[in-house]
Amino acid sequence: GPCLLVVDTGDEKTAQTIKAPDCTDNFQVRPFEFEGVTWQSVEQCFQAMKYVDGDERREVIRKCKKNAVETDWDYGIRVWELGQCKPRTQHDFHERKVEIMYKINVAKYASNSDLQKQLLSTGDITIIGAPSTSNWRVWNGLIQMQIRKEIRSGVLGRDELAGKDFEEALQEGMEKYIATGLV
Repeated sequence: GPCLLVVDTGDEKTAQTIKAPDCTDNFQVRPFEFEGVTWQSVEQCFQAMKYVDGDERREVIRKCKKNAVETDWDYGIRVWELGQCKPRTQHDFHERKVEIMYKINVAKYASNSDLQKQLLSTGDITIIGAPSTSNWRVWNGLIQMQIRKEIRSGVLGRDELAGKDFEEALQEGMEKYIATGLV
């Protein structure tokens, strides 16, 4: 589901969360292009990226479309399940997964200016991911805050961060999380 906005109540021990805009939801179906291919959602693209280009599993996920009676959530779960087959053929996927998720989200926002406006509407409020598997609650919020900063600065999609630069960019958000007891 969508991320959450951490609302400051004046008491650091009683911060409240409210639902962030739908644009922060990796299951949201909004077509965009990534690496020359059109994807239906961030989740679909992310699950496919676990496999090398040309791999049968990647193609199955790429061809998966939302059906007429499915919600975005149901479709997201379906493509998530398709990506759980092992062995994964991208040998370094686990080490790069957060950076890959960031790049996919950059592509989604770069293709959808209305989603950029939605994300900017969150102001400077801390964003944290909705409850999820692994550490995605932390990573999804940090990714959304980084992209919000890039939209505000007018550099979204111009010079994507990678490696150490990407890690350093997320550090500010991580420090905010630690200071407010979110991690």
